Amino acid sequence: MNVHEREIENFRKLNKLAKMNGVVLFGSSFAKNIPVCELKQAFHLDCNIYNRSLTDLSIFHAEELLNDCIFSLKPGKVLLQLGETDLEQGYHTIPEIIEAYKSLITKLKAADKHCDIVIVSVCENSSVVYPDALNKQLEALAHSAKCQYADISPAFSNDSPSVKAFSLLKYFMLDQFSFYDSMTLLNA
Repeated sequence: MNVHEREIENFRKLNKLAKMNGVVLFGSSFAKNIPVCELKQAFHLDCNIYNRSLTDLSIFHAEELLNDCIFSLKPGKVLLQLGETDLEQGYHTIPEIIEAYKSLITKLKAADKHCDIVIVSVCENSSVVYPDALNKQLEALAHSAKCQYADISPAFSNDSPSVKAFSLLKYFMLDQFSFYDSMTLLNA
């Protein structure tokens, strides 16, 4: 059993305990390492958040995992943070990555037209080549596909990248903003 098979088997067990209509974070290694349960508590978020990210997940293998990682949870929101592995490995071009994203988004929308989709930028780090170029394309894709775009690219240069990324993503996880949330967002 390889790493992805073990992770998927664990997700299948956890999905039986999960509540529907929550938020699903679906991504690769950076997203996988975000401790969503602890940060949900620390940021006082009142929503169900499930991290279904996998080690070194390529956008080109993401579609085959949708049933176990997303569809079985029937989420209200999906945050997609994919592409970093593909840039690091260098097997695919940015246009190929964007085409794979388009296909993934089409499948997500076909499964549930009411589910909100947030495309999350890749983080800048020394092993990712051309992150700015991919992030610009991801932002353009988000607009054309009627999705939201979350820029977490500055998180990697922070002392605690996972915490910074989550603090930037939390506003996309909320169903509605309180006055406090609005003021915090303005000062972020």
